[in-house]
Amino acid sequence: MTIEYNKDNLSTVVGLIKANLTQELLIKKYRTRNLTNPMFGHCHTASACLQRIFGTKALKLNRAQDDEGIWHWWCVDVNNNLIDITIEQYTSTGRVPPHDRGQKATMLGFGYRKRVLELFNRVVNDITIKNLFN
Repeated sequence: MTIEYNKDNLSTVVGLIKANLTQELLIKKYRTRNLTNPMFGHCHTASACLQRIFGTKALKLNRAQDDEGIWHWWCVDVNNNLIDITIEQYTSTGRVPPHDRGQKATMLGFGYRKRVLELFNRVVNDITIKNLFN
């Protein structure tokens, strides 16, 4: 199941992903900080979900360590456009995301994959209601 990758669908899906990000999708050590910075800790889950929805031909996962030594994740599309769903975790605190050091990556393993699939199922439910499937 993939959705056609275009500007309108991207905007809709990003909005649905953001709307479905909740505390239980975070690893425990990020939950306290997330209370004051709502996008903090969600970058892998959100980006991997986005890639799963549009497919690996349309989007590639990228990651880099930030100024605190924490891995940050985002997507890059086939036209080399950067899509960072959780960039606000940096911009809201006056920090710069580590995009300039980004490297291609693949989705993380079991515990992370489980959170990605939970978010994916939530978003797919919302997408089904909006009838975006090809």
